[in-house]
Amino acid sequence: MNLARHCDLCENKMTSLEKGITCKLTNKKPNFNNTCSKITLDKKFQEKLEIANLELEIMRRNQKSAHLTFYGTIIIGFLLILLGYFFSDWNIHSLFLWYVKIGIIVAGFSFLETAYSKLNKYRRENKKAELEKNKIDEVLNKYGVSYCESFDFKEKIHGTQEVIVNVEFKNWTKGKITNSYKFDY
Repeated sequence: MNLARHCDLCENKMTSLEKGITCKLTNKKPNFNNTCSKITLDKKFQEKLEIANLELEIMRRNQKSAHLTFYGTIIIGFLLILLGYFFSDWNIHSLFLWYVKIGIIVAGFSFLETAYSKLNKYRRENKKAELEKNKIDEVLNKYGVSYCESFDFKEKIHGTQEVIVNVEFKNWTKGKITNSYKFDY
């Protein structure tokens, strides 16, 4: 396991260009086998955990919208391609009508490209959010800390969404924490 993952969650992490990651308590690079006896999981850890889980929850909430957008854009793209193909008879003698026909077909392919790029963007962001959450969970499992999270999405006002994140811990000194985050999308 990457020792830096432990340090990323710890309050005792120091970073410098000369030494890289070092511990504030020992002024040395991380050097432990499975777990660090000096790890301090507090505000930095809580924020990273909450944000990682919140990002994943937002991705889950946007999944249906992403797929509907994908399928809708695909259908529009194929309809434009078919419309361009059947725009008029292939024996078109007007150069302008050929431009219109080709333009409609190109627009259809543009819609197809847009659909796939939006779906791939959603998949990349979802995979990134899952990976970040899994990294944190892997470290917490080493220390025997488990948790349950819940999210309360408030009404969106002028594009700003407020979310109250509740995290309840098991086998950790903090029992329950609640924080509020605001973001625009």
